Amino acid sequence: MSRTATSPRAAKEPPLRADARRNRERLLDAAIELILDVGGEPSRDALAGHAGVGIGTVYRHFPDQQSLLHAVVRHALERSMAAGEAALASSADAFEALRTYLHAAIDHGIGVVNVIYPLLDRPHPDLRARAEALIRTLIARGKRAGLLRSDATPADLVFAMIRFSRPLAVGLSTADERASAHRQLDIYLDGLAARRGRSR
Repeated sequence: MSRTATSPRAAKEPPLRADARRNRERLLDAAIELILDVGGEPSRDALAGHAGVGIGTVYRHFPDQQSLLHAVVRHALERSMAAGEAALASSADAFEALRTYLHAAIDHGIGVVNVIYPLLDRPHPDLRARAEALIRTLIARGKRAGLLRSDATPADLVFAMIRFSRPLAVGLSTADERASAHRQLDIYLDGLAARRGRSR
């Protein structure tokens, strides 16, 4: 190994202090809200104001726009998948585990992914693989239990969730848009259920 090679241990970023970690999460949550509200990239000043931090804090955590956008995508996807994995582990009803995951994704701001993904300079293959494995497992369990239509596919669920959670740009508040997304998702999921009459 050459002197210039970087070991995996050295390449890892040092852990953030508790206050810095809170500020980073506050910034990411604020960025998600702003992106869903305006339908595009938030300015640094708007982000700092919305998160209640100084502009210097924004630049310390995200020195350029790409680092911010990548962190936003990862934040929304990782929280959504964590909720889905928890539902998969704890729920005896495979269909309700699937429902819980998709609703949690809306609550965690999954709609930002579709808005800003075209702006990213590189993909996130690790997150994509993890999400695909989760959704395929949820679908397979739902079918085995006879709760999900036999022809349901990952695309049926992923594309529906993205469409329902994308900002509508029709003057609704974020809360009203999210409530509408939850309602439409439930109607759609009831249509994919092998048995009718299931409710959230």
